[in-house]
Amino acid sequence: MKKSSPALAVLAATAALGLAASPATAGGRHHPPSPSPVPVAGEVTTVAEGLLGPLSFAVGRGGTLDVAQSFTTLLTRITDGGEPEVLATAPDGYSPGSVSRDRGATYYTVATGAGSNDPVANVTLLQFIDRDGNIETVADISAYEFAENPDSINTYGFEEALPAECAAQLPPGVAPAPYTGLPDSNPVASLPGRYGGTIVADAGMNALIQVNDDGGILTVAVLPPVPLTITAETAAGFGLPACTVGLTYNLEPVPTDVERGPDGALYVTSLPGGPEGGAPGSVFRVDPATLAPELVATGFIGATGLAVNDNGDIFVAELFANRISVVPSGSDTPELFLEANQPAALELRGDALYASVDVLAGLPAGPGPEAKPVAEPPAEPAPPTGGSIIRIELDDNCAGYHHHHGGSDRHSGDGVREDGSGE
Repeated sequence: MKKSSPALAVLAATAALGLAASPATAGGRHHPPSPSPVPVAGEVTTVAEGLLGPLSFAVGRGGTLDVAQSFTTLLTRITDGGEPEVLATAPDGYSPGSVSRDRGATYYTVATGAGSNDPVANVTLLQFIDRDGNIETVADISAYEFAENPDSINTYGFEEALPAECAAQLPPGVAPAPYTGLPDSNPVASLPGRYGGTIVADAGMNALIQVNDDGGILTVAVLPPVPLTITAETAAGFGLPACTVGLTYNLEPVPTDVERGPDGALYVTSLPGGPEGGAPGSVFRVDPATLAPELVATGFIGATGLAVNDNGDIFVAELFANRISVVPSGSDTPELFLEANQPAALELRGDALYASVDVLAGLPAGPGPEAKPVAEPPAEPAPPTGGSIIRIELDDNCAGYHHHHGGSDRHSGDGVREDGSGE
């Protein structure tokens, strides 16, 4: 519970909890009501399949997909009707992630050792591939984290130190007293910055950073702790002693995706960690003037990806509720947009929403040492052998859609200048 786990461990651990889906709820909005209709899902087609952990991808012109297969070491490009090609291979023990495109180049991260809090074991790099296939390292994100540790301004864990008798009953890994953010880097999402560079959401750092083209890094925003009141049900579910019931535990916010809205703000999904699944996911808005994060919506069951269109509608992938929701512009009520199995990353391009689905299919796992052999094959159909990316046509009556993640052009501001000041 001390620190957010590596991305794959967070997803797998939370999925194992078997959380029940519940309606999401939203907080205040930051733009006027829109007369535009609620987005409606149209025809759904599969544009890529057989992927292992497509937790991040970018869509280029003509529907070209650059996909980080995070259960492997591969960064893959898939063109419409073409065979997949390997753009880059991460070193053994590293996972690719946080893919975005900008001016013909593909930016991505490679990461290892997340959750170790060890500057030797935890290494994360932002790299890019140019039009000619040349690969260069832009910056060492983990070096910045271990030098600056942006979320050391936050305090996590129990609001007050537990009595010794209660603390002695805690399961391993649960801190008996409040602690400040620990150094850890696990970049999971990115998009081009308005004035150059790349905005990166780091799930270990609990922050957004800007990596400039010259490799310089600055902190854009640190997400706030997520308070969780421990109930008897929560305590039972996570092995906490009865003496913790009624206490408040401040969870780490764990950003999972970042996108830019038509108002120039950055929107961030959060999947609280430690204990994973202990609190609902949320969407935060980072004000372009103050760079302060504000809660927009909460109650999501595994908020792992989002997209924002020109109308200000926010699409959210709810990994553990098997659905994509939308918070319509001017509304405080999320609505079902599409049922989809294990959706993770979302991208808008033209008049379509792209989503990675079945993202945990093919997750490396095996029976425990005490598991009994299966006498007969299961009656249900075999699960998918890998994840897929689907393309969802948006209803023709819902105009104004726009790709805000980071294609070949910069579209609107993220509110961060090269010197790190707000607009």
